[in-house]
Amino acid sequence: MLLAQKVILGLVMGIAAITPGLSGGALAAALGIYGPIIRALCSLSRNFERSIRFLFPLASGLVLGIIAFSHIMAWLMTTSPNQVKLLFLGLVAGSLPALIREANRKGFRLRYLLATLLALILMYQGAELLAWPQVTDGNFNALHYGYFGFIYAVGSIIPGISSSFILIHIGAYDDLLRAINTLHLPLLIPAGLGFALGALLLLGAVESMLARYHGPAYYSILGFLLGSALLIWPGLSPGSMFIVDTAVFSGGVVLSAALLKLMSYQDGGSATRF
Repeated sequence: MLLAQKVILGLVMGIAAITPGLSGGALAAALGIYGPIIRALCSLSRNFERSIRFLFPLASGLVLGIIAFSHIMAWLMTTSPNQVKLLFLGLVAGSLPALIREANRKGFRLRYLLATLLALILMYQGAELLAWPQVTDGNFNALHYGYFGFIYAVGSIIPGISSSFILIHIGAYDDLLRAINTLHLPLLIPAGLGFALGALLLLGAVESMLARYHGPAYYSILGFLLGSALLIWPGLSPGSMFIVDTAVFSGGVVLSAALLKLMSYQDGGSATRF
């Protein structure tokens, strides 16, 4: 059950990672596994076997989600983009109480809300800070793809920043999705190297923040989540589609609750501890 649970969580994170406007890191934070993932990644050299046991099923689900759903996501984002966003926003909304409980685990201070506000404001600037000028002719080289991988690392590690949203702004989202669909290694290898570089640069800083400033760090994550949700909220459609939209959003909330219950099933929530 524990292995299947981690694969499912990784699968959902992988789908979120390739969905414009969404963030795999934000979903990991909302579902309560962000901190354990960061600690496991930073412990690879010190505690390799334990870290791999924790990370491998998550990584397997993540890769499966990206590869298996890249075709489907490209189609869904063309035919039903609002419903896709509402589903994932429901996932985030359903898990906010658990995220707030984790943020308050070591106590609450009113000043923590300032961290939420600052992160929310920063969220609105994230895409512009990371985006290169748009390239409309599609002439991306290996260096570009290395940078795209770096952007995905930023979106994976800093919750709330949507890598896909930034790549759309640059004009590279379709090209990268096509490279994933066709498993075009000459482009995916530099993207992977860029991702690894971004992860190495950010992981230590994030782990230190979570360890030394637990409350403010998690309230910052809450701000990133809220800012991301405000940016991509598509609204509810009028007429009969209102019922569909409401059902999709509610389905995301229910799925989130089910995933959280599954995580807490093992030893009172230890299933996702590291």
